[in-house]
Amino acid sequence: MAQNARVVSWDGVTVVLSFANQGALDNFVSSGSGEVLRDALDALLGTRPVLQQFVEGQSSSVAPPGNPGIPVPEPLASLPAQVPARHAEEDKLMLVLAQTAHLLHEQGSNQAAALLLDVEGIELVPGNRFGDWQNAVLIVPSYLVSRFTEEAINVIQPVFGHVASRHEVEIGGVSAAPALPHVGENWRQALQHRLAQGTASNQAARTRSKNTGTVLSKDGFVFDSREEMRVYDALKRSQTALPSDSSVSIFPLPMGRVATGGVWTPDFLVAVAGRVGIIEVDGPHHKGRLAADATRDRHWRNSGVVHIERILVEETSVDSEIDGLVGSFLKRLREYR
Repeated sequence: MAQNARVVSWDGVTVVLSFANQGALDNFVSSGSGEVLRDALDALLGTRPVLQQFVEGQSSSVAPPGNPGIPVPEPLASLPAQVPARHAEEDKLMLVLAQTAHLLHEQGSNQAAALLLDVEGIELVPGNRFGDWQNAVLIVPSYLVSRFTEEAINVIQPVFGHVASRHEVEIGGVSAAPALPHVGENWRQALQHRLAQGTASNQAARTRSKNTGTVLSKDGFVFDSREEMRVYDALKRSQTALPSDSSVSIFPLPMGRVATGGVWTPDFLVAVAGRVGIIEVDGPHHKGRLAADATRDRHWRNSGVVHIERILVEETSVDSEIDGLVGSFLKRLREYR
């Protein structure tokens, strides 16, 4: 075909072919080569294009039987073929992600569905050194990678694989990886500045550095997850509903030092009626550290915190449920003796 035809243009929808003579065009159409070419382009670009053919030197285009004539578009010789292919693949993978998240929610796996909300992109990598299959890598902010535990992946993977297969994408496995940080020409100086600041993780330090990475924020505060933001909204609703002379104070992600010398950052420190309590929003990574959490809670109590409430991320999907949990927490805090 290379000797008798050339690609005139490709606009993302239509491929225009120019043939050296009428015989070459007739042979192309009668042999079914058009369908073979469309199949190949579909596999390469992820979209099945329309073919338009004409004979070199003819003033009007000649469409294949059954297809309407289409004016020949301007040549797009500078458009790389891999650009639409890459974009089509990215769009397809993000559609798979969206449908997987919704399907997980419909199946009652709200915790897994919530994890997928923070996925920024998907990369396909060879499943083995021979490239026999592909694995999907979910790209997420670095501080969220630990939430994609083996248990969470075991819930996500079969649904993601099923949805992907229905889009003709075969996936062997699913994993999570941190998004690469954004860096500029002065990255050395920027990193040296951050290193000089130490490893402080209190709210003020996080707010100052929120432009250095992906951070969720609201009302000038930063948060580690969308679930924390939902609990914060529930606390604000309770705060608004109470009279101003008997309300609550909310401190998201403060840093505190306990008597043992440990420096920790609870998700929320809440003060009401002269008493202080803590709310922790526990994701799947807490299931393997129950003993450590219990020890930390004891140290908080020994340091003046009268009540610690642990809310599971799967309990944060419905506002009324969060409001009930926050209301119970504030009631116990007020009534503490």
